[in-house]
Amino acid sequence: MSRESFENLVALTAPIAALHLLLNLSGWLWYTLLGKYLIVDLSFSGNELGLVMMIYNLSFAVSALPAGILSDIIMSRRVLLVGAVACAIGILLMAFSRDVVMMSIACLIIGFGDAFTLTAITVHTVKSGGIRHLATLYGFVLWAGTLGELLGSFMSGYVKEYLGSQALFTLSSIMSLAPLPMLPLIRERSQERRATGSISLASIAEPIKLLGFHDILRLLTLGLIFHTVGYCMFFPFISVHASFAGLADREIGIINSAILLSTFLITLPCGILADRIGSKRMLLAHVLLSSASWMLYGLSSDLTSVFLAAAFLGAVNAMDYPARRRLLIEASGEEAVGTLIGALDFFISLASIPGPMIGGILYELTGVSSVFLIASLINLASIPFLLRIRVHAISMEEFRREVSQQ
Repeated sequence: MSRESFENLVALTAPIAALHLLLNLSGWLWYTLLGKYLIVDLSFSGNELGLVMMIYNLSFAVSALPAGILSDIIMSRRVLLVGAVACAIGILLMAFSRDVVMMSIACLIIGFGDAFTLTAITVHTVKSGGIRHLATLYGFVLWAGTLGELLGSFMSGYVKEYLGSQALFTLSSIMSLAPLPMLPLIRERSQERRATGSISLASIAEPIKLLGFHDILRLLTLGLIFHTVGYCMFFPFISVHASFAGLADREIGIINSAILLSTFLITLPCGILADRIGSKRMLLAHVLLSSASWMLYGLSSDLTSVFLAAAFLGAVNAMDYPARRRLLIEASGEEAVGTLIGALDFFISLASIPGPMIGGILYELTGVSSVFLIASLINLASIPFLLRIRVHAISMEEFRREVSQQ
């Protein structure tokens, strides 16, 4: 592919990148301080925080697969529209929630919205670029999304301190709808859409059959399950740990900004590197370094050490998704990519649902630092599965022929 063609691909994905930036800015405006807000401000227990986040993960998991299938059937921007509106409704409900039931309902709605927006963004990006520049192009869109997370995280502490928690959630809800006028700018290739189609039980069952037939997808799913369980165990407690280290709301916002700034600076180079050295090597390095970064953050105890550990954690995070998405497409070809991405996210998210609850139980029993340490050990169980992956493309047509013969 020529330089001019690659620049055309970047231009094609620029609107979706800008939309990703704005949606993530809105989301991280409230999410940065959620753990601290629930445990310190509303006096939730660790178990209740774990339950709320488990409900979010459950909603995201069961919504990811339909979102992927819908993105193959209809235009991704329609899926994006539904997701953005759902996020706005859920965040507004969260502004007025004071108990675990209402907060869980709000997270249920937000999980649905996040699954639809993230899957639609991913599918549009993958279909725009093909395999050759997939990791680089996806890294560009992810880079824009990380910039939005960085800005939202940095603003969150100041908005909460000056305007209050309710205003923080309300502002985030309004901002979730701000990108919608940009949807007509998202160009999609009509030949990559099905003229007609619908979600049926057969279409939803197909990825489940694919998991049994496709060795690479199965090994990737099994490996990433342990990684995601560990991540979901500790992530709700990032702001809690920083609060217990004596940091104020604006300092917690800065700590989250350090994570995201590091991710922001490293994501695009990681995408380019994954295209050059291979996605499997990149993903293995990410998993190994993740355990080290989680341990270091859990052992940090003051502003300086928390800041440095957060920056390292963010740099390691940047290695994940460009390699993960490229490895999946390398193994499966480019057909029905929305279904494949939705299937992977569905299986991983579904299996990792207990992660926040496990983290909450550990927090109640042994303290916040142990959550990070035990999560890092669980993460290492991913390595044997990822090492067994041998990339060879299997098309959806080949899969369907195999299934029909059974």
